[in-house]
Amino acid sequence: MKAAFALAAVLILTSCSKDDDQPANTAIIDGEAIPLIGAGIDYKHLSEGTYEILFITAEKGSIYIMGNEEYHNGKTIDLTRKEPKHGRWHWSIEYRNSGTIFFTSGHPDYSHPVFKSGTLYMKRLDDTDETPVFEIRIKNGKIKNKDGYKDGKEHTISLYYKGKLMFLPAFWNRK
Repeated sequence: MKAAFALAAVLILTSCSKDDDQPANTAIIDGEAIPLIGAGIDYKHLSEGTYEILFITAEKGSIYIMGNEEYHNGKTIDLTRKEPKHGRWHWSIEYRNSGTIFFTSGHPDYSHPVFKSGTLYMKRLDDTDETPVFEIRIKNGKIKNKDGYKDGKEHTISLYYKGKLMFLPAFWNRK
């Protein structure tokens, strides 16, 4: 009887999970789940309240996410809109794999496309051992590159990362 109850409880809890659950420290690009094997942040920019975050993917690609503490920390950003002009960094997301696949920007003066759908959430959590800890999520990102811009194709991206970010000089010099 206890075993049947335990099994029923597990099934109920499993069926209650969110439909959009994504494994931690993974990107899903064009439907393919790709582990994030490295994550770093620029120390100088972080000390100035701006975020220049780099993820290295298992398939030797990279994802850059940029933003700033004042306008983006702890907020959900609509990736379908340009931001109002302000004196800080605007959001941007770039994916590279043997060349730039897509680059998007929320800067109102840049001609780079915005996403057709999607949100970005980034939050600096408590630091651990003087190392910044972030939670970063891109949900349902869909972008169609304009003809003549990058590869001209539609791409999708979702990403979830929660953990430490190495400072980029140390990140670049690791063996």
